[in-house]
Amino acid sequence: MIEIKRAAESDYNSVKELWKNVFGDSDEYIELFLKRNYEYCWVESDGTELMSMLFALPTKVNGRNATYLYACATAESFRGMNLMHGLIQSALAATLSELCVVLPAEDSLYDYYARLGFHSLKVNVAEHSREELLAMAKPFEQDELVVTSYCGIRNRVLKDNFLFWNNSQIETAFELAEIYGSRVLRTNFGYALLSEENGVCEVSELICADENTPYLLSAILSASESGRFRFRLSPNQHFFKTTEERFGAVKYLTGYRPENIYSGLTME
Repeated sequence: MIEIKRAAESDYNSVKELWKNVFGDSDEYIELFLKRNYEYCWVESDGTELMSMLFALPTKVNGRNATYLYACATAESFRGMNLMHGLIQSALAATLSELCVVLPAEDSLYDYYARLGFHSLKVNVAEHSREELLAMAKPFEQDELVVTSYCGIRNRVLKDNFLFWNNSQIETAFELAEIYGSRVLRTNFGYALLSEENGVCEVSELICADENTPYLLSAILSASESGRFRFRLSPNQHFFKTTEERFGAVKYLTGYRPENIYSGLTME
């Protein structure tokens, strides 16, 4: 008999094993995430073996309750049985959320989530050469870092239609990113989260007021030797000229339907 439930302490090792088998993450990454978020884990089993799992992380959009689905995984021997659909339905039914957001791990999964009632989201993207950023950047000096949390700055910059994360969740996202070599650049007026691959610096989140962006660009250029830079931005950030691309998906659970939701920190 198939059982769907919130994960119990006795499920911990099975959850960790399934995560490692499906996503291949390091023990350090998995254990840090589970330490901070295990209470939000849902599992599906046949009584003897863990079949699938997901994390239904609570967040908000414009002050309304929302859920961010993360680490949705099905054991290889149980794939093709449509197990995840039931697990998602049960997890969402237990929340008071008005919408649910997910970042599909692969492009092919957007079609799967579309069949479950999810609609694709967009993110604004800007791409520039190092020379172009050098022309935009302005140097600055910071004697001492006095900001201890970035939740308030993030809220003011993004304004509306974004996934809200509190200070603890933001710090967890930073720690998880750093495990895989990403850099978190912190200033008194904002932060940037960046990673590098094949000569391209991916800035997955840049948080500061538009007038301070030239100073944060200076910090990014000092931290990276890449020749090209790619920024993910919200519709409320206007320093760069941007284009849109698909990034994430939303399922509306009530009549509340905000558009252009920015996913932001996604614990990728």
